[in-house]
Amino acid sequence: MSKSVTPAGFSIGGWCGINPGGDPFGDAVRNIGMDEFLDVLGKTAIKRVSFHDRDLWPDDAAPGLVTEVIGHTKERCSAAGVEIYNFTSNNFSNPCFRSGAFSSPFPQVRAAAIVKGCNAADHAHEFGAKHVIWWGGREGSDGAYEQDPGLGLARYMLGLKICVRYGIEKGYKLIHTIEPKVYEPRLLALYAGTGASAASAIRHYFHEPAFAGRVLVNPEYPQHVMMVNLDPVFELGQLLEEGMLAPFIHFGGQIAGRMDCDLPPGFGSNVYTDFMIVLTLNRRGWNGVVEFDCRPPRTTTSCQGLTGFLNGAVGYWQMLEDKVAAYFADKHIAELEGALMAAEDSTVASLLTASSVTKGVGQLRAGFKGFAAAANVNTDVIEAYQRRVMGIITGTAK
Repeated sequence: MSKSVTPAGFSIGGWCGINPGGDPFGDAVRNIGMDEFLDVLGKTAIKRVSFHDRDLWPDDAAPGLVTEVIGHTKERCSAAGVEIYNFTSNNFSNPCFRSGAFSSPFPQVRAAAIVKGCNAADHAHEFGAKHVIWWGGREGSDGAYEQDPGLGLARYMLGLKICVRYGIEKGYKLIHTIEPKVYEPRLLALYAGTGASAASAIRHYFHEPAFAGRVLVNPEYPQHVMMVNLDPVFELGQLLEEGMLAPFIHFGGQIAGRMDCDLPPGFGSNVYTDFMIVLTLNRRGWNGVVEFDCRPPRTTTSCQGLTGFLNGAVGYWQMLEDKVAAYFADKHIAELEGALMAAEDSTVASLLTASSVTKGVGQLRAGFKGFAAAANVNTDVIEAYQRRVMGIITGTAK
């Protein structure tokens, strides 16, 4: 079990810092530009930043303007002491993507998505970013099932595959990540909408050796899972077990059962779940980057407030790290884990590696003491473990 509870560092989406703070019922409440945000960011513990293309230039920007903005942004990041970490092709905001992007039923739209995606690979390389994020914000339908769902998924993944292969042929050292989101679009169809389904699609469509390790899943916890009342810890465990987790995760705050809140970390969240996310990562020895993908609330109107938001995000994660460190140091937890994580019975463990599973099952049957004996196993240790964990989180453990 790992005892390291410190991530490789922190990052944040530039789109979070320049978000104007409006909502469906009210106008913008702040006007903080990217340069101003980078200056503020440089004074915090968050030393990485990520961008959408549309954060920096319009979709139809001339190549000369794009080159100019990239140069200027790199200079501002360097001056602030901030590394450019991820780059994202926004294949959802433009009205042309109202029917989907890679998955649109219309060839002209799919072509536009591929052009924009390949441009993003170029720009990510120019920025020196490490990853290209793909969030399928409109890879689905807000109306009817206007195309076969399997075909829609295939179009989505094959469009992405073209962009990934384009980067490989250009010699870019980029990892591409799918960011799943279960509840967007809001009504009907959605492709690769969970971490599990995205991992499955990656294994199916990117099975060739050339793509090994090039396409992974970057989840957003707890927002994109808890918004439909699912538990992010189970998805995280699966992605870690299957080796499909990206070198970074997104993190923020979420009220369960609501649309994507993108609240500051800890706001509206279940602290038990947030703790288990950090604990699960550390059990596996994960030391990736935590990228905050959330925004200041609408009551934040100034750079001073923005600084408080950024420091608060880091502080909440570090509080969780401290709780995890206390967990690892707790002798009662060690005893409880010893009971819950005991090594598999040697007979059971050897079944799938034996020359004959039939023979192994025969041995298992010979030693089987009956279901009543299995029912007599004392399982109170599970509740004792849960109580101890809650005591560590709340500071009431004695």
